[in-house]
Amino acid sequence: MNWFTFLPLAVMLALATALGRALGRARSPLHPSWAARLLATTGAMSVLAALGTGVFVTINYAATLLPAAAAHVPEWALSGDDSPVPDLVGVPAAVLLAAALLTTARTALRWTGELRTARSQARRPLETEVPIAVAVPGRRGGVLISRGLLRALSPAELHVVFAHETSHLRHRHHRYLACGALTAAVLPPLRPLDERLRLAVERWADEDAAEVAGDRALVARTIAKVALAHPTAPGPSAAFAESGVVLRVEALLGAPPARNSVTGPLLFMGNGFLTSSLTATTLQLDQVVVSCLLPLLALQ
Repeated sequence: MNWFTFLPLAVMLALATALGRALGRARSPLHPSWAARLLATTGAMSVLAALGTGVFVTINYAATLLPAAAAHVPEWALSGDDSPVPDLVGVPAAVLLAAALLTTARTALRWTGELRTARSQARRPLETEVPIAVAVPGRRGGVLISRGLLRALSPAELHVVFAHETSHLRHRHHRYLACGALTAAVLPPLRPLDERLRLAVERWADEDAAEVAGDRALVARTIAKVALAHPTAPGPSAAFAESGVVLRVEALLGAPPARNSVTGPLLFMGNGFLTSSLTATTLQLDQVVVSCLLPLLALQ
């Protein structure tokens, strides 16, 4: 193992940080739908890259401590130069890997519990005067709404709320938010990426609601009204007035963003190729493929 082992992960972290800054503006030239896709993909790949690097270094550190046991480890999982992994690198890698796996499991369990609770409550309006509207994904999901919100908003404003939350459900925004939450939990330096991703998802739903309502100013007023009444809302999915209210209102009061029908897919595919290549390198997938193909070729 050498220091180049950490290069793909370092590039991934730098890319994720740069994308988070570039796409963190509400009036970004890129449509929020494409911004959300780029940020979610980069975040998920960063987590995989971190876990892959941790697994590879930990396995090689274990082989350094127990050389006899290395004979039972697949060759692709060991570094090619057979250089020992020092304690200064191996111990932190093993500890951080264990912490990352534990954090991943805890985050998944927490989200599962929140979703189960929200789905059980989504069958009827919440008996509270606090204005709440949350998209609950799944077959037994829907739009979780409170009686306080029903009383506080006009029919036109309620139409905006349902259009917004329906957009979350239609585009499965909970998956994007799950990627962001996992990224922030496993890689705390990338918490800004999670914040930008949440803003992009909310902006995406805002634009869908504006198209349905045909009135951007109405959507902006509704968001501001709900936010002033109750700026935060609980739940596993996107709360209506949870992320970047001021930025969202400002964006809605301006011109609608371009669809990016060409640049969006090109950027997404280019980013996907780059991040998947870097992640494959950290997971040593190239060596896995070679180790699997060589025995097959030898049989022919």
